[in-house]
Amino acid sequence: MKQGFNAGKEIIAEARDWSDLQMDLISLITKKLCDLPDFTRFRTVCKTWSSAPPSGCPPQFPWLLEWQGEEPFTLVLKREQKFYSLFSGETGKISIDECHCGKEFRGPCQGYLILLQRQGESSGISLFNPLTKDEISLPPLPFGLHWPVYTNINQTGKEVVVVDQDLFKPGEKGKLGYHCADNNEWIHVEGEFRNCCYSYGMFFSTKAGRETEIYNLTTKKLLHKVPPPEGEIESQGSSVSASVYLVGSSEEILRVSWYMDWNKGRVEESVFHIHRLDIHGAKGHPFWVKISSIDDRMIFLDEFNGFSISAKPFTGFQGNCIYFLHHWLQKLHRYDIKSGIFETVPCPFEECTWFVPSLEQISSSGPAVVTDVPEKVMKVEESAKDAEVE
Repeated sequence: MKQGFNAGKEIIAEARDWSDLQMDLISLITKKLCDLPDFTRFRTVCKTWSSAPPSGCPPQFPWLLEWQGEEPFTLVLKREQKFYSLFSGETGKISIDECHCGKEFRGPCQGYLILLQRQGESSGISLFNPLTKDEISLPPLPFGLHWPVYTNINQTGKEVVVVDQDLFKPGEKGKLGYHCADNNEWIHVEGEFRNCCYSYGMFFSTKAGRETEIYNLTTKKLLHKVPPPEGEIESQGSSVSASVYLVGSSEEILRVSWYMDWNKGRVEESVFHIHRLDIHGAKGHPFWVKISSIDDRMIFLDEFNGFSISAKPFTGFQGNCIYFLHHWLQKLHRYDIKSGIFETVPCPFEECTWFVPSLEQISSSGPAVVTDVPEKVMKVEESAKDAEVE
């Protein structure tokens, strides 16, 4: 019993049986649990809470997934795959089944990893969610996958785009595969594919200082060639590197250009430029418009690819910023677009990539939510904050 006092009178607070919460209240609470370990802990408190019908897993803040290997293009699944949650400051491990250990992977992409099985000039391929263990086999790709690889799965899971951007064979064309659930074969397209993005049925590809090409993948038709933004330069004959990313942001396509002088190696002296694609443009010709804000959006970049999410569901996080990783920096940084200030963000890994955890598994009837993740599958360790205190 809890005891309290009010105006000299003793008040005895009645014990509350929290297991009898109404189902609609349980649903409201789970929608606020934007850290996956908290979401799964909540549902395991009692039978009533675990039996509440899922209304969907709330938006999850991206994790950092550690990878280790002599080269980035030799990523293989380990028995325990380490992750770090920026939202909670906790590190943890995802247990990988023995049958998947040692398999080469690419991605990640919307909660899934791309698992590879090399078959001569082609690649056996499947989508694998390491949390739900959901695995979807796809027809063999008509080409091999190297590094880096761009992947995208649409929200229904019925469309998959895989692009091989082999950087170790300059001058060779990139290879793109588009798979739709209504077709048993890949649509195969070749082109100079770099810095890719797929959104609402259209595929976008560009390079620093170069045109952006827009394709309809169903017809293989090149729809538009969009000139680069005025003033954008290529990285030639200079220590200043221009990295360009195409990022889907809500219903828009953003072009994020990052200029870094690697001779100086000072991130705080680097520069970001952001442009929005006006897809309709003047007289039907798309063009880039420079912008100074992305409002409540947060952009997440690694060396070659990027994505964005809204900051609204995540208490303590503000939008209008860019989180970025780079193999040579071996640190995580955050850039505040309004102030132009860079800061280093604590991260326990030197080599890692972004991974958005998901409990959704793709089925023929559409995405479904898996609400129960056994503790042995996802183990959470001490938080970075706790480690600092000790």
